[in-house]
Amino acid sequence: MLMRLLRPCRALLCPINPIFKNSGQMLVDPMDLSLLLSRLEYSQQPSSRLIGRISVGSRVTIQHCRSKERLTITLVPPELADPENQRISFISAMGLALLGLRPGAVAMTQHGRKTEYWNIVAVNQQRIMRKN
Repeated sequence: MLMRLLRPCRALLCPINPIFKNSGQMLVDPMDLSLLLSRLEYSQQPSSRLIGRISVGSRVTIQHCRSKERLTITLVPPELADPENQRISFISAMGLALLGLRPGAVAMTQHGRKTEYWNIVAVNQQRIMRKN
């Protein structure tokens, strides 16, 4: 109870939530790395863009299954990640969960013992603008 009161963000979709941070350490596991590489490869094919799959550069609206909170994020390379401005790295827990999915699918994120489920509401492809 006290942690909820002292939490800087009241919403589940707070940018300091660990699911939005880069997860470089988890890529040490060969199975996780293999999954990431296959999802990246598939999501970058021209045919996957035609059917609205999430890829790097996609602007995605997600909704938490339990709380119904909504958030629109953009999936970007790690060097362009800025969670406070809804630019999420594709190697974050959220990015890994979303990559390759379509609207209507449900993504699952895990952090410690906590498992969260997210509905993919909308996917829009856009060009990634580099930081200056």
